Amino acid sequence: MAVSLLFVHALSSLHPGTGQGVGAIDLPVARERATNLPFVAGSTLKGCLKAEYTGRDEDAVFGKSDQQGRLQVGDARLLLLPVRSLGTTFVWATSPYVLRRFQRDCQLLEMAKPPEKIGVPGEDEALTAGGLETVAIGGKARLVLEDLDFDVRPEAAKEWGNWIADRLFPAPEDAEWHAEFLKRFVVLRDQDFDFLCEFATEVNAHIKVATVEDTENNLWYEETLPAETVLVSLLSTEGAMPEGLIRRTLRLGGNATTGQGLVRLVGGAQ
Repeated sequence: MAVSLLFVHALSSLHPGTGQGVGAIDLPVARERATNLPFVAGSTLKGCLKAEYTGRDEDAVFGKSDQQGRLQVGDARLLLLPVRSLGTTFVWATSPYVLRRFQRDCQLLEMAKPPEKIGVPGEDEALTAGGLETVAIGGKARLVLEDLDFDVRPEAAKEWGNWIADRLFPAPEDAEWHAEFLKRFVVLRDQDFDFLCEFATEVNAHIKVATVEDTENNLWYEETLPAETVLVSLLSTEGAMPEGLIRRTLRLGGNATTGQGLVRLVGGAQ
């Protein structure tokens, strides 16, 4: 069985919805039950891949009502969350748990293995790949993310940063973004990353067009993953990956007609 890594890089805000919410947010993004991390369901990703498929034997690849296809598409799970940063616009943040889970998934791949060592930040500490700009607070260099600030341990995450950058922004066509990624890659404690996943997503207010008879409850809130979010999925199939499976970009999730859901795909059989 061929197994391939597929990066899903959001170029615009992304709404992998779950339907009506029960809290303050009317339309939240889908989250894993145990970890509460955002994700895109494999069925959603598979449907979008099928809609854009340009190869042959579509039914054999994706299946139909009375036939199972040979392509299996895993959930696209969060790898990197873009977080607003004072002094450097934003960073791509992750955590030891997220990297450890990603490392476990990569054991299924017949490819170069990710780094074995995963650094664990201390309290109020961030590991970087080097080159990240900081701000001075009380005469000390600090990394400020949303309402949190951290001491920086430079280049402690350089090996992981290089490994991900090599695959997310492969050279030579994405050499500039490769360098940009290394300047913005940050590993935070699991606790801090969980907090940002909960409170650093985008929440937008919308107004429903109301009639004379319906003037109440016309304000509603929708949560989206911000542009630059990176998720990763595993594709598996009997034999080689089908040609024409992966397009450079496609629309994913809800509200495509309002500009949301534009994603860049890296990996698979391009």
